[in-house]
Amino acid sequence: MIFSPEGLPGPAHTGREILGTQGSLVLRNVTAQDSGSYTVVLETSRGRRSATKQIHVKNSLQLMPLKTFPAAIRGVIQSELNYSVILQWVVTMDSEPVLSWAFNGVPCGMGEKLFIRRLSWEQLGTYMCIATNSKKQLVSEPVTISLPEPIAQPTEAEPMEPDPTLSLSGGSAIGLLVAGILGAGTLIAGMCFTIIQSLRTDRQRKGICS
Repeated sequence: MIFSPEGLPGPAHTGREILGTQGSLVLRNVTAQDSGSYTVVLETSRGRRSATKQIHVKNSLQLMPLKTFPAAIRGVIQSELNYSVILQWVVTMDSEPVLSWAFNGVPCGMGEKLFIRRLSWEQLGTYMCIATNSKKQLVSEPVTISLPEPIAQPTEAEPMEPDPTLSLSGGSAIGLLVAGILGAGTLIAGMCFTIIQSLRTDRQRKGICS
């Protein structure tokens, strides 16, 4: 439903919608058919902006279930585009009712079944059926048709790289072992040389004193 900047109604106007103060939308005598998506469009010299709000109208009457294909889960049918979707009224009423369908609050069909033969982007939204006879009116539970949610791919665990300070290859380990042995040998040789030199010095001192 669109209003022009002058406040004139556009598509899907039923005569119950008016523009209130500060651009607010007022719905008079709200019914279950008013459930759906409402979009506000703001046009300025800097461009065009829009925002959409989903409104669900609660009905004091008991909501009737619908038979659907594919099956609805918690009031939602997930279907790919170009696939068929069928909604069917299955409640029996004493005296045949008049069955009308609404899509986002806008009348979209009549009869026991609503066929959507090749689902398109424009047909994604919320559907309801209203059954009316001379005694009463029954309303179906809202059924929303949407695209399947993408399946999140499991993330692969990144391989842990070994700590270079702790992990050594075979060649590196052998090299480190050889270096350790050589270092220990050098240290022992240095200690032996120091002891021998100390003994020689003591002998020389004794010879001089005698």
